[in-house]
Amino acid sequence: MNSCSVYFVESGFPADLPGFSPEVPSASFPFWGHYCLLDFAAATFAGLSERGYAVLAESRFRSLAPFITARAQTQREKLNIVDQGLDGILAIVDRDPADTILLCPLTLVCDLDSNTLRRMVETSKASITRVSIQKVETDIYVAQKRALLQALESYGKRHTPSPRLGTVLFSQVLHSSFEAIQDIPGRILFQNNLTQLFKENLWLVGQTGEVELLTRLSSPERGGGPTRGTLVEKGGYVKNSLIGSGARIEGYVEGSFLFPGVVVHKGAAVVNSVVMNGNRVGAKAQLYKTLILPYFGDQGSANIGESSTIGMREAGARNSDYPKQIWEGVTVIGINADVPKGLKIGSGCLIGARVGAGQLRSIKELPRSATVLRLEESERE
Repeated sequence: MNSCSVYFVESGFPADLPGFSPEVPSASFPFWGHYCLLDFAAATFAGLSERGYAVLAESRFRSLAPFITARAQTQREKLNIVDQGLDGILAIVDRDPADTILLCPLTLVCDLDSNTLRRMVETSKASITRVSIQKVETDIYVAQKRALLQALESYGKRHTPSPRLGTVLFSQVLHSSFEAIQDIPGRILFQNNLTQLFKENLWLVGQTGEVELLTRLSSPERGGGPTRGTLVEKGGYVKNSLIGSGARIEGYVEGSFLFPGVVVHKGAAVVNSVVMNGNRVGAKAQLYKTLILPYFGDQGSANIGESSTIGMREAGARNSDYPKQIWEGVTVIGINADVPKGLKIGSGCLIGARVGAGQLRSIKELPRSATVLRLEESERE
């Protein structure tokens, strides 16, 4: 059997993904309670390589080293900082003793049939094969080492170096070099789309049976996953929801997923929503069909203001500025955003990353499908 090496590529999230911050690494971004995108990638491709996996990261993500060491299942996982762009990858691949290389960006979460993938890696005759899941193309590539080296060398001779490692590798080098597409049974849970992130999290919450990928995630080294019905204070109520450990519920939660560290204060209601790590929902705030991305800031007062209303009980609203990202009435609050007291935000809206409460205080109501970005970002556009 051919030996295989697995490389996950860390170049952050795409610049055009609304609500995200460019300085946030994708590897450590939470997707399912305590579990981050790196955990999902490792579980998806577990057992494919005897050498574990390696992360190829742009130099700006050097700080990931202790994080990756802490998440590693063995001593074989490692971080490779790529300072020379494609030349750096070429040098790493050239030293690799494996016959076959699997490459995958850390911005992809999927639940695929591992046996089918393993057979594909062992038997593929194409020099470079692109993987699709249920007929949807992904940026998972399985390459013969010689073919990958040739593709990297050829591209490097024709183009000037680029610091955006992932963009060049997947969208240009591999995209223009693959010979075949092979489809694998499974489900894509996240591929750089906000509505997909929202819907697939709630889909996982609603599964009554075991999802194989989630069972592969469970291990003492990765820490505990989300637990049902925990840390509900007197007067709080949880129905058909999943609550991450360390969350505190004083209000009403229904049909939702609250990640670790989330606080829902007294009188607040969270319905059919996904509230990610660190957010604090103020007293009497109302959330419906809302995705709130993580809050990494001060854990003091509520960043979702008291008596604010976010999202509406209506279907079909699509964001005017990002219609391919936000639809079906989902409302998105970006990373480290602060919503002021009493603000009413309609369905299909987007509050961008790091938008402060001061920027929003002069607005009493944000109409359906509207967008507010941080001031310097909107000025650049």
